[in-house]
Amino acid sequence: MRTKQRFHWLRFCLLLVWSAILGWGLAQAATPSGTVDPVPERYQLGQQLYLENCASCHVGLPPAVMPSQTWADLLQDSQHYGVEITPLVQPPLQIVWGYVSNYSRPVLPRERTPYRLQQSRYFKALHPKVEFTEPATVNSCITCHPAAAQFDYRRLTPEWENAP
Repeated sequence: MRTKQRFHWLRFCLLLVWSAILGWGLAQAATPSGTVDPVPERYQLGQQLYLENCASCHVGLPPAVMPSQTWADLLQDSQHYGVEITPLVQPPLQIVWGYVSNYSRPVLPRERTPYRLQQSRYFKALHPKVEFTEPATVNSCITCHPAAAQFDYRRLTPEWENAP
């Protein structure tokens, strides 16, 4: 009888340990690392092309910080913030548009389409308690997001890690 109880107790302990290990492993797999959002396979090429074309001159912004209309304008504009660029052409344009439009939001009715980062209500919503002493630019993101150059906006500088 005693042996049977030990066997059940041992089996229970092994099941508990196995469940804990499995749960931890699944939690690690589900936790996004690096980028802002986990990107499904169908948008990964769009993200890759976006980063290759945009993040080669400045940090790549997460599409969510600007509305869809801003992205539509930027992707077709040869005057990119005062710099002459060659806009993307088809099919890369459509692939990048699929990615940025999926992760951005529309402008509200009667809302002006922001062209600058600090004009975006999405950017402001993501940074509600941040007081900017200078206008925010795509390259100033590194001030608080040290891994922004690697498209990692989850990591923050120590002074912002536990900010309310």
